[in-house]
Amino acid sequence: MEDKDIKSTLIFEDYKVTENVEKEISILVFEQFFLCTGNTSSLTVAVDNFTGVTIVKCVSAGNGDGILDIDWGAGKALLKPVRKKLESNIIEISKET
Repeated sequence: MEDKDIKSTLIFEDYKVTENVEKEISILVFEQFFLCTGNTSSLTVAVDNFTGVTIVKCVSAGNGDGILDIDWGAGKALLKPVRKKLESNIIEISKET
């Protein structure tokens, strides 16, 4: 990954390709400390083409603070640089719960 801001928060990456049917998966895990919450938050990104279309799934965790688990924007702050890097290739964005 070329982006130094994204690379500085990358703590794990793995890439696999199947031998006979060219299916690929890449998993990236990012971590960053946020002073506003006093927590280290993580973002897991899974990219695969198992269905013939490249799917990117992002899961942010550890963002909340206090009894109400308020994240003060930490989750979005982690996701923003990754989305910006991919935005020229995004066709559709869906939000799952």
